[in-house]
Parts: sequence; structure tokens; C-alpha cells
Amino acid sequence: MPDGCSYVLDSYLFDFTPLTRKLSKASKNKEIKLYLEAPQGFVRLLRRISGFLEECLASRGYRVSTHVKLEPSFGACSLSIDDLRYIGENVFLIHIGHEPYVYPLCDGRLCMYGARNGNIVFIPGEYLGGDTEKLLLNIVEFTKDKDVKRLGLGYSVQHKSLAHKLATILSQQGYEVKIVAPVLGCYYYNLLKQRELVDAYMIVAGGYFHALGLGLALGGSKIVMRVDPYTNRVEDISRDIVRVLSKRYWLLASLDNVRNLGIIMGLLPGQYRPWIASFIESLAQRRGIKTQRLYARYLSREILDNLSPDDYDAYVVTSCPRLAIDDLGDYWKPVLTPAEARLWLMSAKYELDYTFPW
Repeated sequence: MPDGCSYVLDSYLFDFTPLTRKLSKASKNKEIKLYLEAPQGFVRLLRRISGFLEECLASRGYRVSTHVKLEPSFGACSLSIDDLRYIGENVFLIHIGHEPYVYPLCDGRLCMYGARNGNIVFIPGEYLGGDTEKLLLNIVEFTKDKDVKRLGLGYSVQHKSLAHKLATILSQQGYEVKIVAPVLGCYYYNLLKQRELVDAYMIVAGGYFHALGLGLALGGSKIVMRVDPYTNRVEDISRDIVRVLSKRYWLLASLDNVRNLGIIMGLLPGQYRPWIASFIESLAQRRGIKTQRLYARYLSREILDNLSPDDYDAYVVTSCPRLAIDDLGDYWKPVLTPAEARLWLMSAKYELDYTFPW
């Protein structure tokens, strides 16, 4: 339960109980620094959040200075661990909008699971909106003419409570809800392992991003509905999934003349994956394809455009698989996920299932 240090802002509840508990256990020094970071939609709230935290913690006897990161954080994979050295001693990183990362985090060449720095606090931010009744009516309307009774529910972290509430009501309406689990743009395993037990999936999240990721991970094999708590819309995105998969297979069919491959390495803590780069390099070597590692903290088409057109025939992004799909899916040169590169380099694009993410 929240301990009083919680803040409602723009229909979101930010419960800072994890921070106050950590301070009471870990910090004997009452003079602390907070470094706040958040995804794009929350950055505009950080000034007000920092002011609230200063007041809340001052009432508990702490002397607080807050520092706000201007650049948005893309996820728990992009924790600003390196930034803390600039802030000083006894500094806590307050990461708003996500939960802890499920994959390894790296600091230089050292990679391990979990946040290595005990002064990192995750504050998801719970969305308090969403019309449960309207969403339920739209779900029932959508499924009534389909053979859909067994459901898997995924959600982005802001909509955890809403997803569980929907699961309870749907169960009372006669649906079999097999699993309710969080998703990331690069992590769907908890839902995927139930694929044989469900008729369709629902993703409770704004926009298409998370639902599309699940659809790609399923290879288009199941109905995926996006359940948008901001618009109360329920939509089958099967056509969108097929469209993206078709583009990816078309891309794989266009790689016959690739002789020079750029392997892009991510420099963010959760995006540095040298073991995957080594695997791709070994496959390319067998095909007589030259490779070079290219390093970037943030990747965009403008950065790739700085290279000479003749330097590389294609690229593999080993950092975030969504970059190749969403940001660079229509780049003028092929940009692949590691799993797509594996299918191509093993000449197995028709023998092995499409894999996402990897």
C-alpha cells in the first residue's frame, strides 16, 4: 500500500513508496540527490514530480536536491547509470515509467542480470483512466462471432491494474483467462509460452507498439487485439502484423548481393550484446561476407546516412530489435534484427519460423 508519498498527476498515480523504503534502509545520510529520468510522454511531468519529491522527503527529514534528465528514456534497457557520476555522492536514480529489465545489463564488458547499483528505483506510474465497462462491451462485441473463449492478456506496466480488473470481469463473463502478464517492446515470453492454451491475445496499452510486437513474436499465428485504455477502442491488428511480416520477408529476399555487413552495437546498459554480434559474425564468415562492428548509443537514419553509400550493403542492429522494425523498417538499405540475419545467413528463411525478438 502507498505510504503517503504518492502523487496523482495527469491521471497517473506515481507511488514513491519503493524510494522511501529504500532510503529508510540504505541511506543514513539525510542529504541526498535524486536524478529523474522518464520516457517521452512523462518527461514533461518531471519538473512537477521533482518538486513533489522535494517536499515529501523534506517532511521526512531529508535534504533533497533533484536533477532532471532532458533526454527521454526508451526503457529499462537505457538506465542512465553512467550519468550518476556527474551528479555526485549519495545519488539515487529514479526511473519513471518502467519496471526492472528482464535481460542482462552491461557496464563496459561486465554484464549481469538485475540493476547492479542499489540506488536505482523504478516507479512505473499507474494510469487511473480507462472505462472498464466500455472496454468490456467492445471486447464482447468483437469476440461474439469468433471462436474465442480462451484469452491471454498482456499489458504495458502503466495498465497493470486495469488489465487484472478486465481479466476478473471477463472470467465472470465466461471467458477463460489463461494468463495476465506484463510485456515490453522486446519481451513477450510469458505470453508466448501459453500460445497453445489460448485462442487470442489482448494487449492493454496505448497505440500499436506492444500489440504489434506480440504479433511478430507469434509470427501471425494468433489473433492479437489491442485494447486501448485511452480511446476505449478494441481492434484486431492481424492485418498490420501480416503487412509487417510480409515486408520483413521481402527484405530477407533482397540480400543476395550483400558482401559487406555492418553490425551495430548498442552502448546503452541493456543494449550491449556482444555475444549476439559474435554469433552473427561467425555465420557471415562462413558465407564469405565481411563484417565490421559499429557502435552507437542512439541510432537513427541520420546517423547511418553519415556513412559512405558504398561502405556497407546491409546492417544488423544488435541493440534494440524494434529499431530495425519500427524506426528503420523503410531505410534505403536493409536493416535487420539479429534473428532475421540468422535466417538469411543460414539460408533458412523458409525452413525456420520467423523469430522476434532476439
